[in-house]
Amino acid sequence: MPFTLSHAAAVLPAIRRNGTARWPLFPSALVAGSFAPDITYFADTVVPGAMEFGSFTHTLPGIVSVNVAIAAVLVAVWALLREPLVALLPLRVRGRVHAFVRGQRWTRASFGPSAWLWFAASAALGAATHVVWDAFTHHSRWGTELLPFLNRSVGGFPVFQFVQYGSSALALVVIGWFVATGLRRTPAVPAPVEVPVLGRRERWGALGLLAVCVLAGVVHRCARWYAYFGRVESPLDIVPTACFGAGAGLAAGLLLYGGWMLVRRRTRGPGRPVSVPEEPRTGAPAGRG
Repeated sequence: MPFTLSHAAAVLPAIRRNGTARWPLFPSALVAGSFAPDITYFADTVVPGAMEFGSFTHTLPGIVSVNVAIAAVLVAVWALLREPLVALLPLRVRGRVHAFVRGQRWTRASFGPSAWLWFAASAALGAATHVVWDAFTHHSRWGTELLPFLNRSVGGFPVFQFVQYGSSALALVVIGWFVATGLRRTPAVPAPVEVPVLGRRERWGALGLLAVCVLAGVVHRCARWYAYFGRVESPLDIVPTACFGAGAGLAAGLLLYGGWMLVRRRTRGPGRPVSVPEEPRTGAPAGRG
C-alpha cells in the first residue's frame, strides 16, 4: 500500500468511536497490528536490506509471530508519546482529543495473562487484515492470482494498482470520518496533568523538528531510489518510496521529541511547569487504549 496508515481502516469495525474496543480486544494493538507488516519497509531507510524481510511479515507465520512483537513495540512507543503528542495540539482541543485516544482505563492488577493473550490476538488480527488487503493490491500475491482480472492492464497500469491507490484514498476518508465523528461525540474536558504544558516556542520548535525529519526522510529515500533506478517513468513509481521515507523520518523525529520530553520532565520535576498552565487540569490518571 502506498499509505500504510490506510490499513487502520480495516480494524475500525472492531473499535467504538469512544476509543474503546468491541469485545475484549485492544484498540491500540489492532491498529498497531494493521501497520506491523510494513514496518520493515520504513526501517529500510536506515537499515538497507530490511525491506526484504517484508516477504515474511506478509505471511501467516509472520502474522502470528514477528508482527505481534512489532505491534507490541509500536504500542509501547505510543503509550510513551501519547501525552506529549497531545501537547502539540491547539489548546481548545487537547482535552477532547486526549479523552478520545486514551481509550479504556486499566490498572496493572487487571492486566493478567488473559489480557496478554487478547493483546496478541488483537495484534495478529490487525496484521491479518493488512496481509489480506495487500493480497489483492500487489503483484504476485495469492489474491491477485485468485482474481486474474486484477493483473489486466488498463491505461498502461495493472488493475490491482488502481485498486491499491483507490482503496488507500478511500480508507483515509473513512479514517477521517471515524476520527471526526468520534471527537464530536467526546465531551469537552480539560486536559489531564499527564499532558505536558509547552510554551509557544517549545511547541513550534517540536513541530519544526518533526517537519525537518519528515523532509529529510523523503529526500534521503528518494535520492537512494533514484541512484539505483536512474529515472522516474511515472510519479506512481516513487510515491511509495516517498511515503516510506516520510514515515521513517517522522518516526525518528518522534523519538527525538519523546527523548527531549523525557529529559525535560526529569530535569524540571513533576508539577513544575516552566509556564503557567493555559487551562484547568484534572488529576484523573490516563489509561491506555
